[in-house]
Amino acid sequence: MANQLQKSVTTSPKRGLTKEEQHQVSEDMVGLQLQAERIVYSLTFPMVLKAALELGVIDTIAFLEDGMWLSASELAFRLPTKPTNPEAPALLDRMMRLLVSHSILKCRLIETGENDQTRKTERVYAAEPVCKYFLKDCDGSGSLASLFLFLHSQVLFKSWKNFKDVILDGKDAFSSAHGMRIFEYIGSDENFAKLFNAAMSESSTMIMKRVLEVYRGFEDVNTLVDVGGGSGTILGLVTSKYPHIKGINFDLAHVLTHAPFYPGVEHVSGDMFIKVPKGDTIFMKWILHDWTDEYCIKILKNCWKSLPEK
Repeated sequence: MANQLQKSVTTSPKRGLTKEEQHQVSEDMVGLQLQAERIVYSLTFPMVLKAALELGVIDTIAFLEDGMWLSASELAFRLPTKPTNPEAPALLDRMMRLLVSHSILKCRLIETGENDQTRKTERVYAAEPVCKYFLKDCDGSGSLASLFLFLHSQVLFKSWKNFKDVILDGKDAFSSAHGMRIFEYIGSDENFAKLFNAAMSESSTMIMKRVLEVYRGFEDVNTLVDVGGGSGTILGLVTSKYPHIKGINFDLAHVLTHAPFYPGVEHVSGDMFIKVPKGDTIFMKWILHDWTDEYCIKILKNCWKSLPEK
């Protein structure tokens, strides 16, 4: 199969083909090459977006007054950390052009200068609507920025380098890279733990606010247990809308160390593989995907045991 594919890609069009058919074959091969090149450079966009988030590019542009556009030079001056690199505006312009191609930003050309001698054309930029999902969570509406930065952090990138070990010998990629499983690592690295908690909290806020607008399933709940609830963000949102609910936020002790106070929510530490606090409703978000079927069965059995017999 591989030999046939190689032959079909590398050989020139057969002599028996018409000119139109030869042209189509040539066009198809160009398309395949472009597809392959897009794959080769596919890492570029997420890394540029990561840098834009870390530099404050997205927040700076998104919070401009309506109708205001910024050039790369103006943006460099407004960034939270002012660049000392004299080439920064030119580099920022290249970054933002890529973000425009992915509809993160929008761009237009303007003319500057008062006469023909000083007149020149430059690009100016403004935010596209999708930017609102990549802002720092400053208004409590949630964000995907921290989740994006978490997923593209150096800690997780190091794990991806060991992904082949999962296939070859069944080793956990994160453990191969860091010598411990991810949740142990989170407990040992305060900065990574903060990034993880922010990623979970801010993305959960964005999702759950939408859910609570349309879902009515919490109306008859008395005690709601969030298994693996992290800092308690979800229960805080649920109990703020349904104050009759007693919320039990259940997670590991180190996760709950800095969990904030939410009215009606009790933070309970423990191990979901041993026992789950009792309640009449169990809630889980982004939990079971972390574990094998065997471990998922243990979690679900413990959840079942914690529910009333009715």
